[in-house]
Amino acid sequence: MAVRVKELPIRPAVENQTNLGSWALLTTQSHILRSQCKCNGNVQCNHCLYCHTLKIPDLPEMTFDRNTLTLTHTKSGCKIHLNTLDALKLVDDKQDLIKVSYSEEWLAKRQDSSHIKNTPKPFDWTFSTAYSGTLVDSSSHKISVNATTEEPDREKLMRRDKILYHTEFVMFEDELADNGSSKLIVKCRVMPTFVLILMRHYLRVDKVMIRVQETRIYCEDNWDYFLRDVTLREASFNELKHLQTSVLYDEWGINEHLRVLKRDLDKVCIENC
Repeated sequence: MAVRVKELPIRPAVENQTNLGSWALLTTQSHILRSQCKCNGNVQCNHCLYCHTLKIPDLPEMTFDRNTLTLTHTKSGCKIHLNTLDALKLVDDKQDLIKVSYSEEWLAKRQDSSHIKNTPKPFDWTFSTAYSGTLVDSSSHKISVNATTEEPDREKLMRRDKILYHTEFVMFEDELADNGSSKLIVKCRVMPTFVLILMRHYLRVDKVMIRVQETRIYCEDNWDYFLRDVTLREASFNELKHLQTSVLYDEWGINEHLRVLKRDLDKVCIENC
């Protein structure tokens, strides 16, 4: 018999839905993932769901399993969903991609973690993820993704119109055993004529490197598509050694000092099946 999955929150997730033209934006926010199993009989808790689904031997120190964002095209039912579980699925579970001495120190501090399996194995302990959202088709429509040169309307972005809704939340965060920071956050705002979403993974491994992946999603109220801009930036500490400490550790200001390694600009369209 299939195991039934049921949420067992300490308190209900806070939901907010904002409608704009052809689109509906839904956000949910709640507490950190429980560190211990709370299963009851055949009901599987979220702790076990994460441990059984993910192949990595540990989770970030702070994992917000119920912090999500969903942008739905209301006429078709197609959507893009941002969630922590899918983001962590893309963490490399076989290789420690950043070979530094901190790896052993990090693992030594994690031996008592409830998420560590019996036999720890190499994996990307920085929790780097190339996640840019989960695309979901509907029964009648499907999503297509194509490269584009179309950009968001800069004039609209710069205008000081009334903000209908805005929020930001953390999806996961880890201090890498005091050797840096790995943080995935989401910000969004709904304006009178458009929706703008930012998902950002910030990684800093002290004395080694800084990497930032930003996914921006932009759509206007009467569109049946949205633009998705994924930009990856990186620089080594050696390349950044000329910066003052206050600049080096500024999570947002550091962007302008990083090299752009890759940029993918896509037009995500809704089509009939």
